[in-house]
Amino acid sequence: MTSEHAGGTRERILVLLRRHGRLSAPRLAELLQLTTVGVRRHLALLGRDGLVGSTTEKPRRGRPTAVYRLTDAGLETFPRHYDEVAREALTFLKGRDAATLAQFLAWRNERLAASYAGRVEGATLAERTDALAEVLNEQGFMAEVEPADGGLRLCQHNCTVEHLATELPDLCTSEAELFERLLGTRVERETTIVDGAVRCQTRIDLGTRGNHAPKRTTPSPNRKAARSPA
Repeated sequence: MTSEHAGGTRERILVLLRRHGRLSAPRLAELLQLTTVGVRRHLALLGRDGLVGSTTEKPRRGRPTAVYRLTDAGLETFPRHYDEVAREALTFLKGRDAATLAQFLAWRNERLAASYAGRVEGATLAERTDALAEVLNEQGFMAEVEPADGGLRLCQHNCTVEHLATELPDLCTSEAELFERLLGTRVERETTIVDGAVRCQTRIDLGTRGNHAPKRTTPSPNRKAARSPA
């Protein structure tokens, strides 16, 4: 059996589990017109990849049998439209009541700050910036810290909410405010992915000290409102 055909079989198994919810290996073999042994091999590989899980059920008659289902990761292999729904909801909210959107973003920052605060720590601003980059990496932002003239530059090579931020720059501004809060100093957004740059760059001035971040971000000198991934 070629690897291409094997991949096709596993995709068919995923589709059948999506359609039927839960199926045993013998039932899958029947639907696929394959041997049960062969189907079990494919299920083992899908289980290894975290796409399929199983539970043992005991019927009224006969031996207990394993029943397979899609895991959350397996479900995510099928089309999703989270970005579209979120974008529509936030756009509607902003159009209906911009103040409510601002309250939502402030509430979101409160939650994120509480989640990150215990990890974004350090005696120096440089240490806190490195810690922030590590947290952002865990969220998929591909972040790193570079030296800059008189300060640091926090670079994000991926935007996890790019489609949303393109239409709602409020998300970018909110993220910069979160950075200020966590780092305890002003930041300046220099470039952003949603504005066409290959990465988002945030400048952090090492000469600025303080225990609390200011309420507003310092905008980039060449724009009125900075954008970046939230």
